[in-house]
Amino acid sequence: MNRLEFLLVAKAGGHFYFSLPMSSRKTLYWNERSNTRFDMPRPTSQSRTDLVDNALIAFWNIGFHAISMGDLVRETGVSRGSIYSDFKGKRELFHACLARYQEVAVTPKFGQVEAHGARLSDIKQFLSDGIASQESFDGPMPGCLVVNTLAQLEPADEETKRYLEFHTNRLTKGFRAVFVRENALTGALNDQEITALAEFTTTSVLGLWSNSRKITDADEMRRYVDMLMSLISAKLGVECL
Repeated sequence: MNRLEFLLVAKAGGHFYFSLPMSSRKTLYWNERSNTRFDMPRPTSQSRTDLVDNALIAFWNIGFHAISMGDLVRETGVSRGSIYSDFKGKRELFHACLARYQEVAVTPKFGQVEAHGARLSDIKQFLSDGIASQESFDGPMPGCLVVNTLAQLEPADEETKRYLEFHTNRLTKGFRAVFVRENALTGALNDQEITALAEFTTTSVLGLWSNSRKITDADEMRRYVDMLMSLISAKLGVECL
């Protein structure tokens, strides 16, 4: 499958250029209705992957509950009938986007934390990379798709909740593995305390990405990361990065 990179590769005149597959590359600009609109011609036909990639951007910027099927038709350039030929409706398409988000937005950055031998420096680099990506936007920072969705989640929507829990559990598991590795050097924490620290870190990171949508100064986010890493280092009894 084509890989969607969610890094801003150029910006000019308020337009955002995302590195999409060449068959579906779009130019985005802000407007009052949805904050993003494609203003370049769309291909007349797209693969299922291209549809999901473009729908992902639309969901990310507009929000699951706010977006309509008409919005998705406009933002993806795919007819309503073609969307329904692949998906039962908006919710099923959104779930495909959440799965795709893990592949194209989370793994390229968080993979360094999940790698064998990862250390605290890799967690800090993951956070720094995320801030740099957010900072690249010439306009409001989009935050994290999962965090944005958590704020809109309906209590009865158990299926969507499972996709979101996969993300938070993935973060906690990755952080915990690093903390176990660091703690082996000091023995400062027991297993329960390591788990609690990993859960605390996940909550802190989710809060960081949530606040990124209203923060205009990326240096404020970097100060938050420095404080978080200092707290983690102190708990583990290792040198602060």
